[in-house]
Amino acid sequence: MKIGFVGLGIMGKPMASLLISKEYETYLYDINKEAVDELVGLGGIACSSNKELAEKCEIIFLMLPAGKHVEKVLFADDGLAKNSKSNTLIVDMSSLSPEESKSFATKLQEYNISFIDAPVSGGEPMAIEGKLSIMAGGKEEDFNKALPLLNVMGANVVHVGDTGTGSATKLVNQIIVSINLAALSEASVFASKSGIDLNKMYEAIHDGLAGSAIMEAKMPKIIDRDFEPGGRIEINYKDLGNVQSSANAIGVPLPVSNLVKEIFSSEIANGNATKDHSFIIDFFERMANHQTPKGGKH
Repeated sequence: MKIGFVGLGIMGKPMASLLISKEYETYLYDINKEAVDELVGLGGIACSSNKELAEKCEIIFLMLPAGKHVEKVLFADDGLAKNSKSNTLIVDMSSLSPEESKSFATKLQEYNISFIDAPVSGGEPMAIEGKLSIMAGGKEEDFNKALPLLNVMGANVVHVGDTGTGSATKLVNQIIVSINLAALSEASVFASKSGIDLNKMYEAIHDGLAGSAIMEAKMPKIIDRDFEPGGRIEINYKDLGNVQSSANAIGVPLPVSNLVKEIFSSEIANGNATKDHSFIIDFFERMANHQTPKGGKH
């Protein structure tokens, strides 16, 4: 089986490397030649264009920043739709709106190409370890065709329903992640300005009801003031924009999500778009005129 992978960024590169490590014949394309070269060194096969990759592969994975990038890769003249073989399966692991996923799937049917929306959760550490959560929408037979490959990249792979439901489930995930990030940030600033060592705060509460996967992943970064991106502020903000537009389309008010979206917007306006999404603590620190100390204790 010949596998294609387009999009070798923070998430895509480790995901593709896992497929290569399992000795799948994996063809690669990204505008970042260094990322391609690194994976070629592990056994991947470089392509010079999306067209070349499309002509070679039976299943093609996408991991791209936003819907506009997916649309270009799919439907440009040198893109996948016009150049893939009949019955190719495209598995889009980017984070899109359900409306975009449904639209792309419908357009691809004209080319006899199948489509699954299969976004992920877990960030770069879980991508490296092959322990992502993957939520997939599409026809069951297409999901089953992709499942052995998805199991290489994910520890929890669930077929949630028809096309678009994978993307919708990812938006559910992002609502919960984003609100939890804001709550963790607000609480950490309150604790620190109250004179509490953040290490002790974390020790005291992380096994209780307030504990969460977000706390486990991000509290150490906050304590160390390590904001190198695993998930970027700009990506979270894009996802919350998709949440807002999808919620508007189906008539679901999201007052808390929309408030948190504006916190992310503020951080982008202050030049922090590419920092880790845990850096929204900066918003709460500026309001409180208090920066949590590196190491957790003054």
